[in-house]
Amino acid sequence: MSLECAHCGTRCPEGSPRCPKCLRATHLMPVVDAPAPKPHRTRVVLAVVGLLLVLGGGGAWHTLRSRRALDQVRPIPTEVPPQANDPLAAGAELQEVVARVRAERDPVARARRAAELVHQRRQAAVVGEGEGAPAPRSPELVWRVLPSARERVSSLDLARLVATLLRSAGDPGVTVAERTAPARSDEPVDPTGMLGSFVVRAGDHVVEVADGTLTAQASVAHQSLDNAALAGAIAAQSALELATNGGPRDRALQYASSAVDAWGASPTPLLARARVWIEVGGSSGLDLADSDLRAAIALRDDPAAHLARARVLLAMDRLAEAATESLRAARMAPAWGTAGLAMIALRPVLERLDASAPEGCDGLRRGRAPWTDDAYALCAPDVPEEARRASATRLLAGSDDPLRAAYAVRTLGADAARSLHDRLRSGPQREAARWLMLMGRGELAALVLGDVDGGR
Repeated sequence: MSLECAHCGTRCPEGSPRCPKCLRATHLMPVVDAPAPKPHRTRVVLAVVGLLLVLGGGGAWHTLRSRRALDQVRPIPTEVPPQANDPLAAGAELQEVVARVRAERDPVARARRAAELVHQRRQAAVVGEGEGAPAPRSPELVWRVLPSARERVSSLDLARLVATLLRSAGDPGVTVAERTAPARSDEPVDPTGMLGSFVVRAGDHVVEVADGTLTAQASVAHQSLDNAALAGAIAAQSALELATNGGPRDRALQYASSAVDAWGASPTPLLARARVWIEVGGSSGLDLADSDLRAAIALRDDPAAHLARARVLLAMDRLAEAATESLRAARMAPAWGTAGLAMIALRPVLERLDASAPEGCDGLRRGRAPWTDDAYALCAPDVPEEARRASATRLLAGSDDPLRAAYAVRTLGADAARSLHDRLRSGPQREAARWLMLMGRGELAALVLGDVDGGR
């Protein structure tokens, strides 16, 4: 006999006080476990195994032959956003800009000019950690929204715009590339843990699209994307936007899986699909997300992937594993503020495990993100109470990241906990409550949840 949550479908052992995923206590219904299937007869098993060997051998031969044929040009997958089919096309609106780039004397000068034009025009912020993913835009639309400080663009959007300008100006060898190692060894490659970080490869140089500069190619670890991989990157961003903004569930999953199929050399589409599973995967979403995150870490050992997995494990009540993953993230990226916050929250668990954890406040002090000064003020000694509360208010208002929000609520108290309940969607809302529980503030966690016992 097991219990199943009528709200989210999660199963738990008989006698559990509340659902381990959504924390509701009044939605647990008894269910009868299905009996184990009877074993197949030995001869049936042997026959099936033999058939699989025959088919598997033929399938392997066919796969190898097909792979040789596809080495040159890989097809763009079917289930991608329409713009992914022609991801670097320049329309009429960009022709004047293309002409200004084309007027430069050589490829290096053209790359520098394209980077400068985009950077000088840009007031829109690049999507940061704790922010939602925007829908991928065409290069024309990216150019159009750049002057607006209210807009957000991804580094993929900027890289596609710069690459489009250069290709249209007569440099066909230009490619969009993913950065595969961080610029600083004490930070993650991509703090968002789902979008990836992109540059443009132009001959012997790399265009750093976020700051509009050129760098020697050899000094930036990167991997160029062919058309299929670029379509996969666009599909991954589109899947994230749909999943985190209430878009069609099936379409989000289709785009996410197409991204993984098209861009299999990178962990980024796996990280993106993990987030999609969390948002729309239902009762099995956390298990599927954990599987994708483990696969992503196997491809590239990155602190953002470890912390993303820690958050999934936290939601599954696997606290020891969550603490271990957070510890790995903090040791790999000691100047990453979010890893420092996780250490503050998980320190009680790490102490029970007798694990040596870096001090979370040190990571906040070294952090270079705009919000880390406010976060550090909440754990630094000798900060006046008025200043602490002002820092906590800014921290709570500046992001929907549940860990950051929980850290601010710990200082602000009951009113902030109630407002957090009203502001965040159900998933991050419950994650924020779990962080508060780990920080020893169960009464605030209950206020964040709001319906933890009553149900709604």
